[in-house]
Amino acid sequence: MPPLSSLLLAAALSAAIAWAAHAAGSLSRRGATAALVVGTIAVATGAPWGGYLVTWFALTSVLSRLGRARKARHVAAIVAKGGTRDARQVFANGGVFALAALGTWWLAPDAHGHVLLAAAGAAALAAAGSDTWATEVGTWARATAWSLRTGRHVPAGTSGAISLPGTLGLAVGALLWTLTAAWLGVIEAAAIPAVLAGALAGATVDTLLGAWGQARRWCDRCDGATEQAVHVCGASTRASGGYPWLDNDAVNLAATVTGALVAMLLIR
Repeated sequence: MPPLSSLLLAAALSAAIAWAAHAAGSLSRRGATAALVVGTIAVATGAPWGGYLVTWFALTSVLSRLGRARKARHVAAIVAKGGTRDARQVFANGGVFALAALGTWWLAPDAHGHVLLAAAGAAALAAAGSDTWATEVGTWARATAWSLRTGRHVPAGTSGAISLPGTLGLAVGALLWTLTAAWLGVIEAAAIPAVLAGALAGATVDTLLGAWGQARRWCDRCDGATEQAVHVCGASTRASGGYPWLDNDAVNLAATVTGALVAMLLIR
């Protein structure tokens, strides 16, 4: 376990980053508190883990802001949450990574358990990152997207839909985040195939659950599908399919858990 001085330094650094992100509109107040927890664990684990998390958050935040107004015009009536991450989003995307980092505190760096947890943490964050890239790239490109469930055209950014730019973004994101984890020293080069497979598997599960399992709602006033309990028009929406408890945050959590498990299973 890191000494108290390292924990305090990690908390101070994480608090500064979380406050800056909150001031910039990337995190809500509760999201900043959750980021403080996840960030403190990552930074205290070591520079590779802390650097990986900070790099991930910075790049995904920048990507989400590119063409923000244009993207909002296409998905504002559909998605339940905007670009400001709340606590549930932070833990859904970074919780598994933080738990893996926490688990390494009691293991020697060369222990097999440490290798497994490092691969799990890297794959979990890579899965979340690649899914984010798929959504952001597909929405930004205003690409034609198809619902896996219905086979019909839907707005890019709709849960459970795929597009060519979005799929390319997913693949590039998975590879980028896997290589970044190796470059920063979170994982060894030998773990790259396992982590990449985990990232792709996690992002794929996210899409599949988004298509068939995630809660779907319908606005009768606008006669359109949405993920919002209260639509942007002000009308309350009704359930129209999926599991009511399986919202986008739960889907994201399932994706990161899947990524971590697949990577651990494939580590030699």
